[in-house]
Amino acid sequence: AILAAKNVDVNFINMSIQHMLPGETATYKSIDTVIDQDEAVNYPTEFLNSLDLSGLPPHIINLKVGVPIILLRNIDPPCLCNGTRLAVKRLLNNVIEATILIGKFKGEDVLIPRIPMIPTDMPFQFKRL
Repeated sequence: AILAAKNVDVNFINMSIQHMLPGETATYKSIDTVIDQDEAVNYPTEFLNSLDLSGLPPHIINLKVGVPIILLRNIDPPCLCNGTRLAVKRLLNNVIEATILIGKFKGEDVLIPRIPMIPTDMPFQFKRL
């Protein structure tokens, strides 16, 4: 395990390791929106895209087939729970096909869709899809 104090350090290490893997990189961008539309003027999309919060994926994610990923939300308990480790098998436009690496469901292929995430530690509410 590599411990790092900041998300910037973790992202740098992840990207360094990913560059060593063969294959093409697929880029996924989030869709960030303010929940209260009256606040949309105060928090433009560019600002929301720039937020890099703990517990939320970054606005832009670059992935390759074979990279390990970790699930940040419960999707289908007990199979797909927060913290489940997976390996990317196939990268599609709106879905990631992955294989579970550990636990009771090890070796099972699953689909990870785009899911909405709403951080609770912000002075305003926004949704990252």
